[in-house]
Amino acid sequence: MVRTALIGAGTMGKGYLRRVGQGKAPTMEITAVVARRAETQQEVREICGDSVQIFATEEELYAHSDLFDAVLVVTPHRFHPAMGMNALKHGKHLLLDKPVAVSVADCGELIRTAKESGLVFSVVFHQRAYPKYQKKRAMIQNGTIGEISRILLENSRYFRTPYYHHSGSWRSSWTGEGGGALINQGQHILDIWQWLFGMPEELYAQIGFGKYNDFQVDDEAVLTMRYPNNATGVFILSTGEGTYTEKLEITGSRGTILLEEDHLTVTTFDQDLREYRKNAQVNSREELYSEVTEETFETDESCQHEILENFARAIEYGEPLLVEGADAVNALELTNAAYLSAWNHMPVKLPVDEAEYVRQLEAHKAEETK
Repeated sequence: MVRTALIGAGTMGKGYLRRVGQGKAPTMEITAVVARRAETQQEVREICGDSVQIFATEEELYAHSDLFDAVLVVTPHRFHPAMGMNALKHGKHLLLDKPVAVSVADCGELIRTAKESGLVFSVVFHQRAYPKYQKKRAMIQNGTIGEISRILLENSRYFRTPYYHHSGSWRSSWTGEGGGALINQGQHILDIWQWLFGMPEELYAQIGFGKYNDFQVDDEAVLTMRYPNNATGVFILSTGEGTYTEKLEITGSRGTILLEEDHLTVTTFDQDLREYRKNAQVNSREELYSEVTEETFETDESCQHEILENFARAIEYGEPLLVEGADAVNALELTNAAYLSAWNHMPVKLPVDEAEYVRQLEAHKAEETK
């Protein structure tokens, strides 16, 4: 069993406590919890009984470091790098809730320290465990649809009301959260995007800042990306639409893959389009034949426990991580690039200019607090 300390017992933190307590991550046990408020400490006791030690601060926790081998950080984003560094410096394996940080500039030392220490470092990007995305990734890697030329993603599943945005003083702000939809709900989707397709070389963003809400951060975003092979991608995220849309379409030289919620439709051609264009003696698709297969997956349940278990088994048995900490920064880099592009009204080359991003982020924080 990997003895783990939980820092942050808010809604997500208590959810992790319940999952581990229910045995959903059988190689992990929670032995210590940091919870500042008395009422939160009482909630932790109700969930865990006497099986955990509860501390009010990180300092108190690390004074009892013999109680745990790993740390799970589930706090607001801006605290993740410092708390992660503290865990690594105390020789503890590290699992961060998403995202790794608010800016890529805050991640470098954390990644270097984890690599040099040899400790396990992962991030809770649990959608990588969804069978529908694993199936798509396998098809991309084995060349089922040939060379990718175009990608379209539309997602409005994360509808959020003002009640949600006001549920925490840090939410939906540059100062508290470091952004809006892209750095919150969008992190999971952007992580899947880069996990499937890699990183683009250029990104252009049109972002609705407060389109549906009275705040200065994003609640809608349209990102256009360009890849080295001239493949293009369009990423659409909205948290203000009443209809539920979850669509990911990949177009390649040998077919298309369309995922609509849990339904997968794969169309494959009998020829690669690159050769067909050269050799066809007709005007269009008359001599191009296709086959269509369909598959429906079970509705996704939250798979956070699979990341918890994968993290613990990487420590205990050396099994490969589903989410490497260094790789998890890519979703954050796409977010930083999108904000910078929207602020400057121009495309951004990747990797992002970290110093320029921090400078402009600080300016937006100052404007927000006036």
